[in-house]
Amino acid sequence: MNEVGEKLKEARKAKGYTLEDLQQMTKIQKRYLIAVEEGNLEVLPGNFYARAFIKQYADTVGLDGEQLLKDHADIAAPKSEEITEQVRTTQTRTKPKENGMISTIQDSLPTILIIVFVVAIALAFYFAVRGTSGSNESPSVQDDPASKVEVDSSEDAEPSDDNQSEEPAADTENEEEADSEDDVVEEEPALSITQESSDGRTTTYAVTGAEAGQSLVLTAEDGESWVSITVDGNTVEQQLLTSGNSASAELTEDTETIKAVIGNAAATKVEFNGQTVEYAEESANAVRQDMIFEFKK
Repeated sequence: MNEVGEKLKEARKAKGYTLEDLQQMTKIQKRYLIAVEEGNLEVLPGNFYARAFIKQYADTVGLDGEQLLKDHADIAAPKSEEITEQVRTTQTRTKPKENGMISTIQDSLPTILIIVFVVAIALAFYFAVRGTSGSNESPSVQDDPASKVEVDSSEDAEPSDDNQSEEPAADTENEEEADSEDDVVEEEPALSITQESSDGRTTTYAVTGAEAGQSLVLTAEDGESWVSITVDGNTVEQQLLTSGNSASAELTEDTETIKAVIGNAAATKVEFNGQTVEYAEESANAVRQDMIFEFKK
């Protein structure tokens, strides 16, 4: 392992990178980078992380990480127990929230039933009173002599009443058209993700129509991928994803920028609110990808 560490260290110096530079570029903590260079793999979280960090280090300083790991088969492979534990942790992460929601509903159920019962009684009373008042008023209209209409059959009646009755109908149609125009509601702008720039490794996207509660999701497919997600400069996710697992960050009303660093782009799917985000054409052969999403209000 010392031989691998020396190769990585020499490649770093040849690039002119310091450990601080490499930490910023790979998002791997400096103490882990030092452990890789010195061959102290026991300092790392596990053998699986050791291989992932070595590969990420090599790719960043211009070496072929996959070939380096093949040439040095003595570097321990990831233990199945570690992967199983990561999957178990990911799958059970949201269970407390579900239990809390069910408990809240159960606690509030008696109050909800009481409210429904009171509203039902109030509606029944309202309709009963309304029906009674309606039945009392109808006979008075029929029996009132003043309500009888006398028809004038004289030939001297003026025919101008027909023209007057037609004009209000036209006004009514105009009012209905005006009301229909006022009822038109402007549709909310649809979600749009547009690529603004790319240099083959870092790609910037402009996002419009996004709303609070929507999420950026990174999912590992057919392989492992080391990822990190930063929201407005604060790291919210940083982990090694195994195939089928995902990491995500939720958008708030104040979010302006989300940055995703992907260590294995070929094995990582990127989605925002269920919409797949394509990598830039310039980065087709790049292993690592930095994706910056800028949210326009």
